[in-house]
Amino acid sequence: MAALQDVIRAVRKTAVYLRRIKRRGGRSEDKEEELSLLWTNLGFKLEALKLTALSKKCQISGKHWSDPAHYSQEFLEKADVSLESIEKLALNLLHEIKRDG
Repeated sequence: MAALQDVIRAVRKTAVYLRRIKRRGGRSEDKEEELSLLWTNLGFKLEALKLTALSKKCQISGKHWSDPAHYSQEFLEKADVSLESIEKLALNLLHEIKRDG
């Protein structure tokens, strides 16, 4: 359950960074490195928990933050790695755990 809560925190942290870019302009390589490692580590944690779909989304997000040119926009859309999609999946899994627990 903690890993899923961490995903929601990562979504919120990423959303704040994106809002800051939109408002002020200018990207931060340090912040993007931090986000890359955050999403990648979450992917590993979720993979260990056999939460494969969410793990893959986190791994893709981590790679995207490390190198935004790595994936095409078409791939990212098909992978459905929007922050909203990731948060919704994490919340649904949390609700399942609470319901079954």
